Amino acid sequence: MVGSILIQSGGGKVDMKTVILIAVILIAGVSAGVYILTATDGNDKTEVKNLNGKNQTTGTARIVATQRGPETARPGSNITVTCKIKNEGKGPAKNVKVLSQDFERSFDVIEAGEEVEFQVQIYIPTEEEVKEDFGENATLSNPFFIGGFSVTYTDLSGKHSLNSNSLEIPLQI
Repeated sequence: MVGSILIQSGGGKVDMKTVILIAVILIAGVSAGVYILTATDGNDKTEVKNLNGKNQTTGTARIVATQRGPETARPGSNITVTCKIKNEGKGPAKNVKVLSQDFERSFDVIEAGEEVEFQVQIYIPTEEEVKEDFGENATLSNPFFIGGFSVTYTDLSGKHSLNSNSLEIPLQI
């Protein structure tokens, strides 16, 4: 063979070009295919380092949850509470679950920069209804307190949970 180096081993011949080609493919495949994920440093980015020293960044989600209600309300009435969930991060929030004692919602994905808003009706009981449910010594609190709702979601860096703000609504008695 012209231009080839042949190695004779154990009664068979091995082409050196084939050996070198296989070695190059193995080395390139290993160094190009292995990535090491590092934890986020609070800047909404996950740093990705590969074995050849090049860095890449991929965004993570950062959810902010808020709720707002009326300035005042009357016992025995329904009020409308507006809930907002905004992704202020650089990547999508997936499998978003919203939960409170009054409602549940879920969203498959909230993309970076996207805001989801929904409204819920919450009943404010009368003083008499509170006494019926909790005993003669129970009273209706004024202001009426509505706890925050919880949000759980996943992104590139894992599973996260947070709570929205709570509300205190003065009652007109």
